[in-house]
Amino acid sequence: MELRLIETYHRRYVALLNQHGNMMIIIFRNHGARAGTSLLHPHSQLIVTGVVPNDIRQREDEAQRSFDQWGRNVYQDILKFEQQDRRRVILENDAFLAFGPFAAEVPFEIWILPKRHQADFSEASRVERVELARTLRAVLGCLHTKLHDPDYNIIRTPARYKMGEPQLQWFLQIRPLLTTPAGFEIGSGISINPSLPEEDADFLNE
Repeated sequence: MELRLIETYHRRYVALLNQHGNMMIIIFRNHGARAGTSLLHPHSQLIVTGVVPNDIRQREDEAQRSFDQWGRNVYQDILKFEQQDRRRVILENDAFLAFGPFAAEVPFEIWILPKRHQADFSEASRVERVELARTLRAVLGCLHTKLHDPDYNIIRTPARYKMGEPQLQWFLQIRPLLTTPAGFEIGSGISINPSLPEEDADFLNE
């Protein structure tokens, strides 16, 4: 992943964040036909909305509830736990930890979480943006090699407009499309993941 692409993400995000009425800014990349790629050449997309979807609001509310109860950022708790446990870690450097989440929704799902608390992507420093580009290049290269270039979505998870708030944390989700949701998943909203994130991490780390 080129640094200039990350810098473009950051500049556009900051510019749009400062415009009145923009409630959510989401940056994403679809890779492969199953992921919804609309153009043949590699590209990313950015969409701004004037509303906050229920899924995003619920995630923010749960982060707020956890902070109110324990006085800690739940994402930083996840980060510390994964650093100590190590079974799902795929890559670690000075600025980021890449790992398979404990309750991964899809096989080989990967989160890339900043080590420094940052409620919003606009807070990422120049050094952290350099490390993010290196981290993404390494993780995507690993998926390309080990899983034979799977279709995937990269989502820059938004923290809405609550810049600086202690309970929130931006991060990246990479979701390879290796399975197809069927009747139970569609009918219930519950994901079925046939693989274990610990085994996925072992395979990627071989």
